[in-house]
Amino acid sequence: MATLKDIAKLADVSIATVSRVLNQDENLSVTEETRHRILTAADEIGYTKHKKIGNLKKEKHQVAIIQWVSEEDELDDLYYYNIRLGIETRAHELDYEMLRYFNDIPFSLAEEVIGILCIGKFSREQITELESLGRLLVFVDSDTLLQGHPCVTTDFENAVQTALSYLTEQG
Repeated sequence: MATLKDIAKLADVSIATVSRVLNQDENLSVTEETRHRILTAADEIGYTKHKKIGNLKKEKHQVAIIQWVSEEDELDDLYYYNIRLGIETRAHELDYEMLRYFNDIPFSLAEEVIGILCIGKFSREQITELESLGRLLVFVDSDTLLQGHPCVTTDFENAVQTALSYLTEQG
């Protein structure tokens, strides 16, 4: 059975914060991102006590996807197309509203956007421009750790070594 302690650990907050968010304490000052993390963690581990009282409505948060490729290029690039589809599918399961933008078309973000997933190989100049949007950035298929941003990339070096070792073992 899921507990407040489990939610606190998953959401990386205190048990007291979890309790106060789930009980809708109006005197609690937490960011919408923290509130959403707690509610999402509660849903993920199957905590339902807060739903039984029927007074908590989980807000749907917006996350933007900004693609490095153009909309036309994405149609010819199954790699980036499938990355985006995978992200959108999982985001939908977690009850996020996804907004999609292509880097070659000017755009502006609504205040409700809590973060941006940047898919592709962005240049330093493009990253600086994205930083100016003032949102949490996570890059997919672009190593941005040295620029201070979390990222998801393929470990090609390990993949090649594993493949070569396998082929060598097979003779």
